[in-house]
Amino acid sequence: MSRALFPVTVVTIVIVALQLAILSNLRFVGVVVMLVWLWPLAMGLAGFTALGLWSALVAGVFFDTHASTPFGLTAMVGMVLAYAASRLGKEGVGDLDSAAWWVAPLLAAVGGFAAPLLYVIVAFLTLHFATWRAGTIPMMGVNAVAFLVLARPVSRLARLVGNVGVRVRR
Repeated sequence: MSRALFPVTVVTIVIVALQLAILSNLRFVGVVVMLVWLWPLAMGLAGFTALGLWSALVAGVFFDTHASTPFGLTAMVGMVLAYAASRLGKEGVGDLDSAAWWVAPLLAAVGGFAAPLLYVIVAFLTLHFATWRAGTIPMMGVNAVAFLVLARPVSRLARLVGNVGVRVRR
């Protein structure tokens, strides 16, 4: 895990840069696709609990320092997604090789659907009432579809980066 920490951090920072420079300006039905939530979820589905939590923390903190969001909330949602996905990834449920081809995208779509709702609920509980708006429902739908489409390639990247430095016995 420690050998993969640096590559995971670098890829996470690149993903945050893509999120801020490109995806934050692209809107589908008025909604931004949150790649900073998909990346930790994919790390979790690949079975890397600690790396998934780390990537969620790094992505969330860097994203929140550049966006007008409550600080730490993006990281918290990403960590919840990463942890929940890692429980499924450790059991092999979200594995790209042993599970059916549609399982990982379906799990990612569920995460994409739940993440905006979790974000709004926690923001409301922490007295940030401005996060609730009429766009929450479309945000849930757009992120679910985007996560469904992007799940397999992002999960493959997560597995590739998470396995850096792992020796295979022959």
